[in-house]
Amino acid sequence: MVLSPFESNKYRLTSPFGQRMLNGIADYHGGVDLVGVGSTAVCSVGDGVVLVSQIIKDKSNLTWQWGNYVAVQMNDGTVIYYCHLASRSVKKGDKVKKGQRIGIMGNTGYSFGAHLHFEVRRNNKAINAADYLGIPNKGGQYDVRLLNAEEYIDQIIKKVGFSKPADVKTALIGVKHNCPDDLFRKIYEKMK
Repeated sequence: MVLSPFESNKYRLTSPFGQRMLNGIADYHGGVDLVGVGSTAVCSVGDGVVLVSQIIKDKSNLTWQWGNYVAVQMNDGTVIYYCHLASRSVKKGDKVKKGQRIGIMGNTGYSFGAHLHFEVRRNNKAINAADYLGIPNKGGQYDVRLLNAEEYIDQIIKKVGFSKPADVKTALIGVKHNCPDDLFRKIYEKMK
């Protein structure tokens, strides 16, 4: 499944997870940098509890680089960091639902323009945030609606009314790996 940390389904990945160059210096990037397209409202990507909602200005604490940030612990224990926010809409201890607004994309902390630093940690170790979102770990614009082929497959199966929908879904998801995800959207659009 593809996730969006914005109210809009569209966003750009401007800096991938892993090694990168920042101001001419090789650097490890523990998350991905994203820019919302059509909306700057940042939303939780799942259900969880707010662990942190703060800004640290003391530069002896490296967390100051994140500026205004919110950390949400998902129900599975994964912790998501939403950083560089212009403002925060939640406080520590709040329960949040998937899609709930938690802040506004901004340019606080160590930042060179308005964006969202989105970081995912399991057992306090950063994992590939692009994989978590279900998008490629490379710069580009992504539209969540176009990338959720499984949702289109479900709609196609429902519309056609196959006698064994589970078998058809298994077959179509297998085909998905050899076909562009956009193909399933096009099939669905033709069937409307």
